[in-house]
Amino acid sequence: MTLRRTLCCAAVAACAGGAVPAGAQSEAPEFVAPAGSARTDAVPAERADPQQLAQEAVDLYSRTCAAPAADAAARVDLALAAGLAPLDGDAAQRSSLLGGAPGQAYAAPGRATLLQLAIADDGRCVVWVQQADGPRVRAGFLRVVDDVYGPGTSLRPTRERVVQVAGGWRQQTGFDLGDEPARRAFDAITLVGNRPGVQLLRTAAVEPTTAR
Repeated sequence: MTLRRTLCCAAVAACAGGAVPAGAQSEAPEFVAPAGSARTDAVPAERADPQQLAQEAVDLYSRTCAAPAADAAARVDLALAAGLAPLDGDAAQRSSLLGGAPGQAYAAPGRATLLQLAIADDGRCVVWVQQADGPRVRAGFLRVVDDVYGPGTSLRPTRERVVQVAGGWRQQTGFDLGDEPARRAFDAITLVGNRPGVQLLRTAAVEPTTAR
C-alpha cells in the first residue's frame, strides 16, 4: 500500500466526498495551531505566487529539516547552504518561531515575512510559510516523506485530522519514521484551501520508549 493510499484510508472520515464535517477527529494527539494562526488578515511586506511559495517551502523543508542531519549545528550549515540568512527582528519574534526553546531562526532573502526556518537546540526543525497554497504544501510534504521512507525504514502514521481553527480549516498530518534510537517525527499543519494564514512543516526526534 502506498503512502498516499495509507493516508487516504486514515483520513476518509474527514475527507469523504470533499466535505469537512465538524466532528471529524481521530483518536490522536491534540491539534497544535501554529503561532500566528489567527492572523489570517495579516498582509506580509513581501508578495509571492501562492503555488510558487508552496514549492519553495517544501524545497526548504526537504533540504534542511527532512535531511538526516545529526544535530542543530549541521542543520544550520544546511540552512546557510540553502541561501538563508539569520532572521532580522526582535528576540520575541525569534522566540515565537522556536516555541520558546533556545535555537536560531532564519529567513529566505526576499521572503523574510513569508518563509522562515527555526532550528531549536534540541533538534526540532520547523519551516514556517505564510500565504502559500495549502493543498500544494501538504502534497509536497507527502512527497518528502515518500522520499525519506524507503526499503527497511519503518513508517507509522501518528495523526490525520481536519480541525477548524481561527475561522478556517487546517489539516494535521504526522508520521514517525525509522527505528529507535533514530526515530523521527514528521508533521505538517496546512490550510485546507488557498487563503492567508500560517502553515508549518517540521521534524523532531522521537523520545525512545522506556522498557517496563
